[in-house]
Amino acid sequence: MRSGIQTFVGAKLAEARQARGISSRKALADMMQRAASTVQRWEEGDSFPEPQALSELSTLLAVPEDFFLTPRSDGAGPSFFRSFAGALKSDRLIQHARLAWLEDITAVAEHYAYLPEVNVPDLMGGRSFKSLRNEDIEALSQAAREHWGLGLKPVLDVVAFVEGIGIIVAAEQMETDRLDGLSRWGQDGRPYILLANDKQSFARRQFDTAHELGHILLHRQITESEFEENFKLIEDQAHSFASAFLLPASQFSVEVDSGAIWELERLKARWKVSIKAQIMRLKRLDILDPLSSQRLFKIYSSKGYSSKGEPYDDVWPLQQPSLLADVFRALVDEGQISKEALCHDLPLFPHDAESLSGLPAGWLTLETARIVEFKTDALRRPKDGSNSAQVIPLTRK
Repeated sequence: MRSGIQTFVGAKLAEARQARGISSRKALADMMQRAASTVQRWEEGDSFPEPQALSELSTLLAVPEDFFLTPRSDGAGPSFFRSFAGALKSDRLIQHARLAWLEDITAVAEHYAYLPEVNVPDLMGGRSFKSLRNEDIEALSQAAREHWGLGLKPVLDVVAFVEGIGIIVAAEQMETDRLDGLSRWGQDGRPYILLANDKQSFARRQFDTAHELGHILLHRQITESEFEENFKLIEDQAHSFASAFLLPASQFSVEVDSGAIWELERLKARWKVSIKAQIMRLKRLDILDPLSSQRLFKIYSSKGYSSKGEPYDDVWPLQQPSLLADVFRALVDEGQISKEALCHDLPLFPHDAESLSGLPAGWLTLETARIVEFKTDALRRPKDGSNSAQVIPLTRK
């Protein structure tokens, strides 16, 4: 008979195995020199790993032993994967698990500090995503801008913006070019975004983050099965939202005169949106006909922008999430908690916690500078001048 503790230990074991890219129970069993049926019983909650096995699992999967003993309630929404169609299932499972770990780390930060309140409006109001037309998404993107007081001005750093409205963001190397990011609503009622650091640029990250914001706003009520069945439609909607959000039609359209490539280079500097995304936006707004957009893409390719990158890509530093790192630094710097105690509270080993929270590698294990308090009386000079310092003149020979 399955117990509650066996069930959540099994779920955490499966999560850790997937996070480490171990694709099957048999593969883990072979590493442990155990029967595959044993690992299967553990993951399905039919039995509990004995202490020695738990210690071995901790070493193999690089997680603390108490990771397996920390339950997590259900209730998180489905994970939306950018470039899901071309991504391997194993890659998706790894990032899905790490997104869950990001939520665990956030719970520790929120235990000690107030995080920004979630300020994400309910734009859908119970409406089905299947009913959305292009003009609806345009209107919803404008409604979102109005809610956040953005007006028609450029959003110069989308990562910083979404952190400010209570969305937790992390960025990591995903070791694949098939994933750009993923997002979901957490069980704590807070949205989460995990972005890929692989082959990124400032403008690309702007769009990827806005794309995930589109999922968060438009697709909160969607189930996993609905996402699988309607993947192309859902991705197209998030893509359309990102385009409309970053380049509002009423303002961007009046700033385009000739639509020449040099003009789009200038507008990239203002709107912080790639030239490629601008061409797609102009096409969607019917400012460019198919022949004109095709001509621009040929020029775009001839300039080497597809292979070597666009203007500014090599000089604009990549935006990095900083909310969680700022919280943990402040806690330690203000003496609210030691690094040792923080490591004890975090449900992961330091290298994973640092990567997901945006802290420098090794920060959690570096010693904090010792604070030394001097005695005031000991610093006073004797009145009789004894033991006082002497100035020795140096003469030039």
